[in-house]
Formats: sequence, structure tokens, C-alpha cells
Amino acid sequence: MSKLPNFIIIGAGKCGTTSLFHYLSQHPNIYMCPKKETFFFLNESSRAKNKKWGAVENLEEYQELFKDAPKNAIIGEISTTYYSDPTSAQSIHSILPDTKIIAILRDPANRAFSDYLMHYNINKQQQSFESLIYESNYFVKLGFYYSQLVHYFKAFDSKNIKILFYEDLLNNSEEFIKDLFTFLEVEPNIKVDMAKRYRNNGIPKNKILYTLFIKPGKAQNITKRLLEILPKPFGNNLYTKIKAVSVYKPTLSSDDRAKLIEIYRPEILRLQGLIDKDLSKWLTV
Repeated sequence: MSKLPNFIIIGAGKCGTTSLFHYLSQHPNIYMCPKKETFFFLNESSRAKNKKWGAVENLEEYQELFKDAPKNAIIGEISTTYYSDPTSAQSIHSILPDTKIIAILRDPANRAFSDYLMHYNINKQQQSFESLIYESNYFVKLGFYYSQLVHYFKAFDSKNIKILFYEDLLNNSEEFIKDLFTFLEVEPNIKVDMAKRYRNNGIPKNKILYTLFIKPGKAQNITKRLLEILPKPFGNNLYTKIKAVSVYKPTLSSDDRAKLIEIYRPEILRLQGLIDKDLSKWLTV
């Protein structure tokens, strides 16, 4: 019998989905798709655009991704591209009508700034953040949560949709993961190591050290192996000190936040009604 996902995490990007992948993978009864971002449930033209990133193009190829899942495991996939494609909800439902849909959201202004920092770090964005605060900008548009999620609430029974919040992951990680395990109907009291946060962006402060130790690539792979040779406590402490002098984490200015809130306000208010959740904190400067 073919194996397919029991749940799909659709995003949103820069809201902790990479961390979530690592945490869920620690549960003995959960099998996570080894490929993050399959692009399978995107529309045909979007899949074609993502072919260079390994987009899965047919059901047989998609099923192959889950062949190693243990017999009684709950199977999951994470693909944040599904969140922003308005056709994905119906595409998923047509093949997996009973699958559970999970979205993790974050204060949209903070999400937009974090997304900008990531693109700045990989040299894909050199403009100031302030100059990019307008409704049609890529970083801003991805924070229109209501407009993205409403398609899923139309396609799926609301009892099969779980909306999580990045702030809860940061502030009460144990309850966050226990609640998620309960929703997935697996043992909720499994202990998960959630100490590490993945893809925590900062701006290079020392470009040489950043390239050697922080930026993913050949140089980092070499220095990482060298650090692993050292006694673990010493190696970990050395890496922490190097990171401290290699990057700094800018903060979103109150002026920029105020501009973003005015853009997001109608979406936040609509989302409150859709998911029956007080989101007034997202409306404060």
C-alpha cells in the first residue's frame, strides 16, 4: 500500500518551520519527509519554475519520498511554498482529503524583517528595509495570512487545521510541542530537545569570520570539521565566541513597524475572525 502524508505543514516561511522539522523528527512515531520543499502541490507553472530546486512532478515520484516510513508511523511533509500558492489547498485536498494541515504564524512585521535579513545575508537583497515597505513587496505580501489561509479553511474541515504561533514556540516550547503532538494523535509526552533554534539570522559583522564559520558553504564545512575535532565543550564555546564577533542581529525600528502595521491591519483583523484568536499584540508598535 502506498504511503502518503498524514499531515502537511504549509508555512509560513521565517516562522520556525525548519526548527519544527528537527523537533518533529525526534518523535519515534513520526516520519518526516527527508526533502523539505517538494513543490508537488503547486500549480504546474510554479512546479516548472522550481524544477532546478528538485520539484517533484508526479504522484509516483512523490510517493517514493515516503517509502522508508515505518509501517505505523505518522507521516509529515513541510513545504512552505504551499502557503502562498492559492491553488495548493485544493490540490492537496484532491489527493489527501483527510490529511491534517498545519500552519505556524508569526507577528507579520517581525516575519517580514526576518525574511529581509535572510535575503540580505545571501546577497540577494541590498536595499534598505525601509525602502521595501509597501504592499506589493515580496517580504510584505507573505504576511497577508488571512488571504493565504482562507483557501485551506474553504477546502478542509476546520477540525483538521491547526494554527500555531512562533511566539509560543519561543516562549513555551514544551507546551507548544505537546499540543502539536496531541493534534497529530501521537504520544504527547515524548521529550524533545528544543534548545537549538535553526536559521536564526543576523547581519555579518566580520565578513571573514562570517564566511569561515557561519555562512553555509565549503569554507564553513571545513571549519566545522575542525571544530568537531576539538573537545566538545571547548569547541562549542569557541564557536559561540566566534559567532558573537561575526554577526549582530538588527532590530526592527518602531517607525518601520508602525508602517507595516498599517499595511497589515485589515488582514490581521480578518484573520482574528477566521481563527477566533485575539491578535491585538500584532497591532502594537
